[in-house]
Amino acid sequence: MRPRQNRDRRACVKHICYPQILLAVGLLAAQGVAPVHALTLAGLSSFGRLDLDTMSNFSGGLQSRLASSVLLQWSASLDATAAGWWPGGHFDFSLEGVRSDGNLLARTGAIQLPSNEWAPNFLRVYQLTYAQDMGSARLRAGIMDLNQYFEASDVADLLHNGTFGMSPNFTANINDPSFPSPGLGLMGNWRVAPGWQARAGIWQGNPPGLAGALREGALSIGEVERDWGAGSEQPTTDLKLGAWHAAHAPGSGFGATTSGAYVVGETRWQAAGRSWGAFALAGSSPAQGNLVTEFAATGLLLTGLLPQRPLDQFSLGFGRVQLHAPAPETFVEAVYSWQLSSALYLQPDLQWFDHPGGTNPGAWVGGLRMHLGF
Repeated sequence: MRPRQNRDRRACVKHICYPQILLAVGLLAAQGVAPVHALTLAGLSSFGRLDLDTMSNFSGGLQSRLASSVLLQWSASLDATAAGWWPGGHFDFSLEGVRSDGNLLARTGAIQLPSNEWAPNFLRVYQLTYAQDMGSARLRAGIMDLNQYFEASDVADLLHNGTFGMSPNFTANINDPSFPSPGLGLMGNWRVAPGWQARAGIWQGNPPGLAGALREGALSIGEVERDWGAGSEQPTTDLKLGAWHAAHAPGSGFGATTSGAYVVGETRWQAAGRSWGAFALAGSSPAQGNLVTEFAATGLLLTGLLPQRPLDQFSLGFGRVQLHAPAPETFVEAVYSWQLSSALYLQPDLQWFDHPGGTNPGAWVGGLRMHLGF
């Protein structure tokens, strides 16, 4: 096993890690000279991010080898009202790509993928939508990621494991329109009453390809959200209840028709001069043909763990999936976000998996992510 690890290390230096190190040093120097700002002009704004991610399954699992990825996203939004065109219109566009080295799935054998930014190589239009405000309602149509609008927890965002984004009830059971494959969709959001929202949408059943998008099935989803403290910039407590149904046309090759439900809860508070957050996620998709039947996760977010670094963040999370396997898969993750500047962060991450995939040996996974916003 040791020679294989050494070969991976040399390949990393040649193809991924060495350029990452040089780029990180250059960005650090650049941040000391001038901050990076988003472009804003007559209703048009643009922004982006560059994430460099390296993870290693260094004990247990299936393979003790490195897996790295580079994610680049550039997004633009146009407010038709600010541009002087017509009231209530919004255009959103994003281009996203990933360059990966090594198969992270094959390293651990886990259903809950250790990195929410690892994917086979791709470059695609990630969002291309038009939204129209109509009083208390907003309608949106186009290519988009389901998880940007449904089943999302802001408090869980810092954690790297993919299970804290789109839950395994979606990602393991259906071809869902979320990272890395957004899909064509139509959705609406209604502010029913102060503190209450309802949203519903329908997405194609075979993302990301658009050929035959309306003939090979669809994913329908609905969600009700209750916010307490909704008048503030960040609601104090948030609860979402949702249900979904994936119907695939016969012979489409995209799996059986199935459905599920989920709950997302999170809260924030101040204590001892620090900002705290907590979240809980759960989902159920009990059909016999589903790989994942039950899912639950919980965690904490702390801003200002070290008094001398009040903007750094620390997050701890736990996840568990019930599988059609001898044992459930569980994991624990800890991540620290070290803010080097207003746009640049380093994030060391550590995860422990018990029974990854329900049958594989326990695994320790460690990684480092550099995040640059611009």
